[in-house]
Amino acid sequence: MSAKVTAIFLLALAGCRSGSATVPEARADEPASSSKGVAVVELFTSEGCSSCPPADDVLGDLARTSERPVYALAFHVDYWDDLGWPDRFASHENTMRQRAYARAFGTGGVYTPQMIVGGTEQFTGSDRDRATAAIVRALSHPADVELAVRPHPSGPDAVTVDVDAPGAPSGAVLNLAIVERSASTSVRAGENAGKTLRHANVVRVFRAAPFRAPAGSVVLQLPPSLPRDGAELIAYLQQSSSDHGGMPILGAARAQLPH
Repeated sequence: MSAKVTAIFLLALAGCRSGSATVPEARADEPASSSKGVAVVELFTSEGCSSCPPADDVLGDLARTSERPVYALAFHVDYWDDLGWPDRFASHENTMRQRAYARAFGTGGVYTPQMIVGGTEQFTGSDRDRATAAIVRALSHPADVELAVRPHPSGPDAVTVDVDAPGAPSGAVLNLAIVERSASTSVRAGENAGKTLRHANVVRVFRAAPFRAPAGSVVLQLPPSLPRDGAELIAYLQQSSSDHGGMPILGAARAQLPH
């Protein structure tokens, strides 16, 4: 990633942080590839956690940047659900994904809000400066794999995603996520009682499976409640582990959902 593009990204984040500028939301209307640097940002969060709204705000700013190589995803975990407020976006699968990261990092447990950039850097999700620095590092070198995705309808509530990733290494894992770009919840109980929480790029569907290069197809079932015009597909290839160094991201791409 060139110094010029990195500088534009930093200026975009500064505008979001100060409130002095509105940065267009990153969207794609055609298959995307990741031959240059990419930054996949995963936030593990919960509506039941009082420390999470500031991290949700950070992820929201990242999701609204105009830099296409930044891929923001909010994974809502379920281990807060028994403490007063069940998060409607939470799933046990998201919790298990976070625990897989804990094993890959060699840490003892999980927490919210946790942000992970590039599959290798993890920190408290509300730390905007750490997030910005980690993203700049991720964008500073080309992706290992050029990934392209093409979703097309395969039923009333399903899409088939065709994936091309020539050169993907053996053992790579393909992650496919359908994210809802914008959502809000009026929380009535728990630590955030009385607040209206705003979310960005909430993971509504997630599928992870071993990938055999150079190409493949995966069918994803869509929840009926998902607004098709307010969602997009984010795909990324990842190593399953790297000796307590996390699970490095190899490449990423995004595409609009078909109508």
